[in-house]
Amino acid sequence: MQPAENLRDAYRAADPRPLDGKDPYLVDLTKARDSKATEHLRQMIENCGDSAFSAIAFSGHRGSGKSTELKRLQESLSAHCYTLYLDVNDFLDAADVDYTDLFLLISRRLLDQLRDDGVAINGKLLKAVEEWFVSVTKETEESVKLSAGVSTEAKAGVEIPFIAKLLAKLTADVKAGSSSKVATRAELDRYFSALLNNTNLLLDAACEALKGSGKASQILVVIDNLDRVPPKKSEDLFFAHGSQLHDLHCHAVYTISIDTFYSHKGIANVFPNHVILPNVKLRTGKASLDRRKEGFDALWEVVARRVSIEKLVPQPDVVDRIIEYNGGSVRQLVRLMSQAILSSQSDGKTTLDRESVDDAITALRLDFERILSPGDYNLLARVARSKRIEKDEQHMRLLSNTATLEYNGKDVWHDVNPLIEPIDAFKAAKQGS
Repeated sequence: MQPAENLRDAYRAADPRPLDGKDPYLVDLTKARDSKATEHLRQMIENCGDSAFSAIAFSGHRGSGKSTELKRLQESLSAHCYTLYLDVNDFLDAADVDYTDLFLLISRRLLDQLRDDGVAINGKLLKAVEEWFVSVTKETEESVKLSAGVSTEAKAGVEIPFIAKLLAKLTADVKAGSSSKVATRAELDRYFSALLNNTNLLLDAACEALKGSGKASQILVVIDNLDRVPPKKSEDLFFAHGSQLHDLHCHAVYTISIDTFYSHKGIANVFPNHVILPNVKLRTGKASLDRRKEGFDALWEVVARRVSIEKLVPQPDVVDRIIEYNGGSVRQLVRLMSQAILSSQSDGKTTLDRESVDDAITALRLDFERILSPGDYNLLARVARSKRIEKDEQHMRLLSNTATLEYNGKDVWHDVNPLIEPIDAFKAAKQGS
């Protein structure tokens, strides 16, 4: 795919969607981040023996590129692992996720994907698992058939087993906020040992079936966008029930919010295998204003893969300005691009200039002004000066909403999102600090 040569195509190219390994827009940002986080993620899985499994907590700022890196992980392990990539937003309610929901979702999607791939699990085992779920949930053929979230039609001539329909109904109830979900969660929590055992029976049977089909037989479950779970729910999910998430007979990667990663409870106490994906580093150090060439060059390439700089950005320093204000966040970079394109189109222009980029900076700056409270600016001024944050609730909120950003490599420091720097209240707080 060639870089866009007109603004309409450029706007379509400025889409912050996750990228897979074959996407022409993909740029390897490993050196730009000054981190081997994603390599460590892969090695934590590959280093396990045949009967050992790795449960990994994976974090980073929203927009740092976690979903893209997880898709790349899936591809890099394709020879060794059969991967279930599960986006919580697609199947559950991210605002209200219970650990039992994840067990239901894994079982459901495992059966669905195996069926789609033509891999059959032992029928007697399926029936035994089905009978247990029926006994606990009290669901019937009729109640499942009446569920709006369940497809009852055979797909490509393959009959859908009742256990698959039942699991689809239970996860659909969770996503829809059905009145029955509280009772179902309570029963599954009450009989958690049996829930775990039945989930693992399915995983073990799937491994055997995959091996018999000549496919990669180690199962990797990637659960993405769990970082959207609210803070209190996230703490409950990963600290109160983190040990349960370790007990699955598969490799598992759970995305967690950056504020949960910072919890005083210590993520390392629950997930010894944990990785944080840093933003691209644009400065040589926390006390330096010098540009870091690897960071700027990589983000220039991100822009150049999507739009023709020669035809759409006649003044190269305009690209530098976009990069200066993105804070090392890939999503923020792409959002600045799309807003600048809209501004140019609105003014009847055919290229991007500094004025359109400044309009984009203003639009995203106003987004921050709407969510920041007057007291936040004093904290942000202290972060700008000290390059560190405290572990209190207010600092964690600013870290979560990307008002403050973490950078790491050989050491860790924090800074204020550059979009906040032009805000008058921040400049006043900085002068008074």
